[in-house]
Amino acid sequence: MSGERDRDGTEDPQPEIDVESAFAAIVARYADPDPAVSTWPVAEDLLTGTDSTDSTDPTGAEPPSALGPGPVVAVPDPDPIGLDEHYEPPEPPPLPHADLASRLTWAAVIGGPLVLLLAAVLPGLIPSFVLALALLAFVAGFVVMVARMPNERPFDGPDDGAVV
Repeated sequence: MSGERDRDGTEDPQPEIDVESAFAAIVARYADPDPAVSTWPVAEDLLTGTDSTDSTDPTGAEPPSALGPGPVVAVPDPDPIGLDEHYEPPEPPPLPHADLASRLTWAAVIGGPLVLLLAAVLPGLIPSFVLALALLAFVAGFVVMVARMPNERPFDGPDDGAVV
């Protein structure tokens, strides 16, 4: 018996393959392809730079003209869907106008931490009462945002959530 044996003593039906040599053969085939070996029929070989009337074929097959009419290759229209036309998107809807309280709340929630960050980066530049005001503005803005949240859901349907 020429096959290799497993741990339990039974013969392995497939011997071990030398992966390194198989990989090297694949790489060598792609690195230096043999032009005499064709991977598809000559009639479908569109990438060779030879003339279609050339009757020399390394595989010895009949030239495409002797086999009958070749495949018809349709040349696509260069502008099938009007790509030369310029698309103009519609004008976007206007942004909603926020009231003064919402604007001040967002300014406090965003501006307060920015002032505190600036004070941490540049110590001693900002007076302590400004830092206290920034902290107070952030907390007040957060409280106002939470207080202005709606109490009930805006959904008026009979079910509780998503519908598949």
